[in-house]
Amino acid sequence: MTVFKQSRGRSYRYDFWFNHQRYTGNTKQVTETDALLVEREIQLRLRHEAGGIAQFFPEETPRFQDWAETFIAKMIERLDRPDHPRWVTGVLLRFWGAKPRDPAKVVPGEPYHDLRLGDPIARPAWILEFEDWMKRRGIGNQSKNHYRGMLRRMYALALKPEYRATTGILMNPFAGLDNDPTFERTVALEPADAQRWLEHASYHIRLAMSIAALAPKLRLAKVLALRWDQFDPDPRETRFNPRIPHYIVLVKHKTVRRTRRPQAMPVSRQLLRILKDAWRRHPDAEYVVIYRGGPVKSIHDGVKAAAEDAGIPYGRALENGATFHTLRHTAATLLALEEEDPLKLKDAMGHGDLRTTLKYRHLRPRHERPAIERLSKHLPIEAIVTAPRVRARRTKPDSCIGKSTGPADPRAQNCSGIRAKCE
Repeated sequence: MTVFKQSRGRSYRYDFWFNHQRYTGNTKQVTETDALLVEREIQLRLRHEAGGIAQFFPEETPRFQDWAETFIAKMIERLDRPDHPRWVTGVLLRFWGAKPRDPAKVVPGEPYHDLRLGDPIARPAWILEFEDWMKRRGIGNQSKNHYRGMLRRMYALALKPEYRATTGILMNPFAGLDNDPTFERTVALEPADAQRWLEHASYHIRLAMSIAALAPKLRLAKVLALRWDQFDPDPRETRFNPRIPHYIVLVKHKTVRRTRRPQAMPVSRQLLRILKDAWRRHPDAEYVVIYRGGPVKSIHDGVKAAAEDAGIPYGRALENGATFHTLRHTAATLLALEEEDPLKLKDAMGHGDLRTTLKYRHLRPRHERPAIERLSKHLPIEAIVTAPRVRARRTKPDSCIGKSTGPADPRAQNCSGIRAKCE
């Protein structure tokens, strides 16, 4: 008998060996008879698992609320700023997770089912209810795909060997779900619209937008986290000398896992002058973009307000709505108009794949006019097409000239196949 009760303990514990591995824990039972039954159930399950006939117990898998913490911690190891996964996971927990203890964090109207990872495996209807929940909330197709993708990642982590023994997960219930069709956004600003947008923004937002527009490798998070010591050379030491090439060097960036090297962004002379003005305003600041003496965490509200004041549609929910990320698309489009080499354009944008760069170019039909005019110059056919109308003359084959086409003449049979050419 391996069941025992510790001194001053209220419940019985078990301690036994199986296949050279020790198993010990609390039965949570206060009588020895019930504790023995619990121990036998555990031993039976272990024998079934060893024989490949184990039953699945969803109640023994981790809660979504608890597993989300492990998942986010793992994402932090791979991403330097996992803001997007953290935000998406927070939305998913409104359906799969538990209601927050803090009433201020509870979103009214959300179900908070407090489910476990094994529940959608044992009861696939939970997945259908999740799809209905997204539909009722009016979530767009692209966001739905993001939510499904994040759930796939959560289960993919639970399936890894180092976690599988703890989670008990043997399959990914979201692996076979189809994504909804999405339409590629083709929003790019005209230079005049971008200038008007900046004119309606406060200074620290203008500075952040100018960096994003003139150094398109930097996304919003990198712009707000940009420090003076990330420049090579430090422009403060060179007194912002325009004759010296300056670069923004990013050790951690989106494509570092593919390139295995830092990312360098050339600083144009215009941007160097803008940075010089920013340094003069705050010469003791560590970060480039600051507000009230400290780094800026978010400029979403200010960017949105400036766009609305400038008369520019804002937000992904609108068909032609702009966002801060639109500045990158605008930069790629303007570079494409300069007929920049696609590979050089890819490097300027900091993309790891040329196909991504091509998606960032949003050329309009009027932008195609110079290429069409060059095509027309190389193909001068106007005089031929607009010449006076004359009847086309066709030369008859020599074998048919002066020859009889009657059936008695054998040579006529040779010409019968080309009668249309002879007449």
